[in-house]
Amino acid sequence: MTSAVTITHLSKRFRVYDRPLDRLKEWLTPRGMSFHWAYWALRDINLTVPRGSALGIVGANGAGKSTLLKILCGTLSPTTGSISVHGRITGMLELGSGFHPEFTGRQNIFLNARLLGLSDAEIHQRLPRILEFAELGEFIDHPLRIFSTGMVLRLGFSIAANVEPDILIIDEALAVGDAYFQHKCIQYLRRFRQRGGTLLFVSHDPGAVKLLCDEAVLLHQGSIIRRGAPDEVLDYYNALIARRTSDDAAFRIEHQHMPSQPPIQHSGTFEALLSRIEILVNNIPTRTVVSGDEVTIEVEATALAHVPDPTVGISLRDRLGYEIFGVNTYTLHHPLDPLDAGDRLVVRFHFPCNIGPGDYSITAAIHSGLDHLTACYDWADRFLAFKVLPASDNYHRGVARLPVHVSSTRARATSTTPHALLESLFGRAPSSIYFDSPTQQWTFGGWYPTELVDNIPVRWTKRDAVFLLTTGASGQILVECATDPALCASHPLDITLFANGLPVHTATLQGPTWQSLVFHLPPDLRGIMARFALRPARTFVPAHVYNTADQRELGIMVRRIVAL
Repeated sequence: MTSAVTITHLSKRFRVYDRPLDRLKEWLTPRGMSFHWAYWALRDINLTVPRGSALGIVGANGAGKSTLLKILCGTLSPTTGSISVHGRITGMLELGSGFHPEFTGRQNIFLNARLLGLSDAEIHQRLPRILEFAELGEFIDHPLRIFSTGMVLRLGFSIAANVEPDILIIDEALAVGDAYFQHKCIQYLRRFRQRGGTLLFVSHDPGAVKLLCDEAVLLHQGSIIRRGAPDEVLDYYNALIARRTSDDAAFRIEHQHMPSQPPIQHSGTFEALLSRIEILVNNIPTRTVVSGDEVTIEVEATALAHVPDPTVGISLRDRLGYEIFGVNTYTLHHPLDPLDAGDRLVVRFHFPCNIGPGDYSITAAIHSGLDHLTACYDWADRFLAFKVLPASDNYHRGVARLPVHVSSTRARATSTTPHALLESLFGRAPSSIYFDSPTQQWTFGGWYPTELVDNIPVRWTKRDAVFLLTTGASGQILVECATDPALCASHPLDITLFANGLPVHTATLQGPTWQSLVFHLPPDLRGIMARFALRPARTFVPAHVYNTADQRELGIMVRRIVAL
């Protein structure tokens, strides 16, 4: 198999001066006099990484992991030995490296992409994809100094991903991302591997190493002391840490408490919404469970549109956020019937709570297929927190396989209407949406990031563009929009407005130029909050029409949405 990276007898020495004055002395004194001591960060490293493989690099702090990656990326030079790299290499090392805090996010894209070897033409071609992946919204045109750590990660990873490298190096970059962005990055890394890319991944998270890597190496005091399957290397690493802790006679007790539960974060396309989750013991809702108790987790979802193939799942997380158990109706071979708008679904998961004492939370999702990474309607992270108390018979720690039985019921929603459910989850939606104001947060799936056209902020739609809006008494919605001549130069373009999953009115875009389309609503949708979607009759991909690399599926370009 062809190698992507070959490292031969690589060593790296740093000169360490105890005082700044010693460096000056060494410069000024005659040759041969030394005022430093040598620190060898790497010693005689020999490593071959096959093309298309994923190698995890683990080790304690100071083992030499970051030094090795910096040499591979060319930001450090080896003291002895050689490196051979075959293909374009891109690294995510120190978070925010190559960024300027006073430049905007957009300006930093051009700055960082040039440092990674892209031309201005290539950057302009890939800019829409970078903006879409980062999902920074209006912050993209603000100075980087006001970005959070997670936002800087989003920007840096988006640039690195769209450089289209042959070899990608990641040094703990995913650790600061939120759960949603970590899922997105992992999906990208899987696709990167499927395309034949080579991955070098440094992390202290054993789950991430096992998930992403075929093989792992253990660095200790600058040398490779173990190479093999991730499970084997991580077990050896844990044993090494335990032994070092014992040798150092280091024992520490930390008292940590579950923080107050933050507001529940929902994400998805919202064809269906999770409205309630309960944990029951003897059919009584509780937040405290004794280890070993028979429990039922009850998940209720309400459909706002037609859901052809629903799957409902739950995940238990410990106080640090690690998933200790997850299951869904698909993996349990319990198929659910399709849902129509207004249907209420209740799914019950029954199992003995054979987990150790501690603080836990429940995350739930309703989606299609095997997992929520494809068609996710609603993902509610840490919806409910509960505590497990030790049993009186025998105390245990850790997690175990939970034997689960599942049952479900299906009924029409009675008192909870779609607009009441939406308001309870999100608050009252505005009556207008502009893309230069906070109201654009009410746009959900199906929109590309905001961009400027004639100095006016606009957003392109995909096949279906979803938004929440409170309608007016007249029952009309105005959409100011345009499209590309490729869609509308010779034939008018029909655009259908859906409300809570049902088509309510179709308006026609007569040409590609800006027009104000008015959609008429039925009486039962006037003066309430609803989930709407715009669906053009046709879409197009710029790369199929023009000489461009833009692979987005585009529908219409929208300036504003106003309820009349």
